[in-house]
Amino acid sequence: MKPNLIVRPTRGRMALTLLAALALSACAVAPMATNAPVAPVTSAPPPASPYRTLPAPAPTRPAAPVAPVAPATPPAPTYSGGFDARTGLRQSAVVGVSGDASSGYTMMYRPARTEPATVDAAAGKLCGDAGVASSRSNSAGSGSAMPGVQIMIVKCNAA
Repeated sequence: MKPNLIVRPTRGRMALTLLAALALSACAVAPMATNAPVAPVTSAPPPASPYRTLPAPAPTRPAAPVAPVAPATPPAPTYSGGFDARTGLRQSAVVGVSGDASSGYTMMYRPARTEPATVDAAAGKLCGDAGVASSRSNSAGSGSAMPGVQIMIVKCNAA
């Protein structure tokens, strides 16, 4: 048997041949004619602007020296709303009250929402005729679970 010497073209070989022919044909560049005269480049003044130009404004000075402005004073707090019957505090200030005269009271309140004088009188209002044995409030810290809320613990005298 004789070996087949004819190579049959495949699609890949035909594509490669076509690509090579196109690449070679694009490389042929006609030389540029060197006999043509070159015109000198001249610069012309820019055309006049169709817009009117305004003169620069004159510098101005302040009429009088300006006095520094004093910082504004914060407004006095205004409290509104009704009063809680058991404590005498504003209703918006009372978070909760628990307990009784025999075991003592625990009151949670927001001091920023009520008058300071009513906070001082709240222990006496809770105990009533029995009288206050002891009363203490915590100081509201920033790490509190309820920011801005204080707790007052009131112990009443034995009746």
